[in-house]
Amino acid sequence: MKKIHLGFAVSAIVTFLFAFVFIACNKEFSKNSSNQNYISLLDFYQKNKIALQTKSVNALSGGSFTTSQGTVVDIPANVFVDSTGQPPKGNVSIEFLDIYKKSDMLLSNVGTMTGYGAPLKSGGEFFIDAKSGNKTMFIAKGPINIQQPLNGLSVDPAMQAFVGVGGNDSVAVTWVPQQDSVAFDKVVADANSYIFSLYQFTDPAINGSWCNSDDANYFSAYPQTSLDIHGNYDTSFYAVDVFLVFKDITCMVHVYENYGSGNNDYIYDYAPVGLSATVVAIACKNGNLYSSFTPITISANQTVNFDLSKTTTDDFKTALKALD
Repeated sequence: MKKIHLGFAVSAIVTFLFAFVFIACNKEFSKNSSNQNYISLLDFYQKNKIALQTKSVNALSGGSFTTSQGTVVDIPANVFVDSTGQPPKGNVSIEFLDIYKKSDMLLSNVGTMTGYGAPLKSGGEFFIDAKSGNKTMFIAKGPINIQQPLNGLSVDPAMQAFVGVGGNDSVAVTWVPQQDSVAFDKVVADANSYIFSLYQFTDPAINGSWCNSDDANYFSAYPQTSLDIHGNYDTSFYAVDVFLVFKDITCMVHVYENYGSGNNDYIYDYAPVGLSATVVAIACKNGNLYSSFTPITISANQTVNFDLSKTTTDDFKTALKALD
């Protein structure tokens, strides 16, 4: 029988254990690195935004589907045509996403504010796109009805139809009222939901359509002030995004930096005095995520300071979802 030297055996075992621990740690490091490795804020939003759902509907007979968040999409028969006015054959692919939580609004960088920055109380945002093969579909005769759940909230009779404009990979969606347009009906409230009637897709239809149910008058009951949000960070942070997340109201606005001042100041001129909110700041640096959560009660001509601290994606999401 061949003898194994004790020292050699111990050495082999130690080497094996070291290798095992090293591999395990590297796997965990790799996992965490993947979780943390953002090359930009755009990269962060792309990796954490709400995912599109894809549904198939028969072009001839139409159909309906209900999303995981309770939105009911009702598509009539023979509603679609292509750019030449010809009806599609077979099935039409519907891409759809719906957003009701403030945390999902921020992670998708789709806030609730007008084109000039005023806050909107939201009853829900959604995106819809329709294609047959590689052809963009248009609505020949509508409407397509999107029934939005109330999610335990009371009906707000002031909700109106808004359409999103300007949204792409680098620019957030802003909202334009469409209550007087032939393209959209006013949002109709029933006992359980808001019903958004869509008579045509926004132009260009190839980009899909963002829509929103909003109460544009809710914040008019409060005097407005200028809110100065100041970041205590150095120039090594190339880009920092700042948001104002309101308490007990479905509203999240993106506050933009006052470029040219050189002072890391984010000025918001439509801040409603007396309401509570949280200033949320987020940044990426060297692949790592940084953030800040600063609760405030808005007062006249207020200045709010924030510092950025390194965080993880999971910890950031946990803190953010607590604001829903």
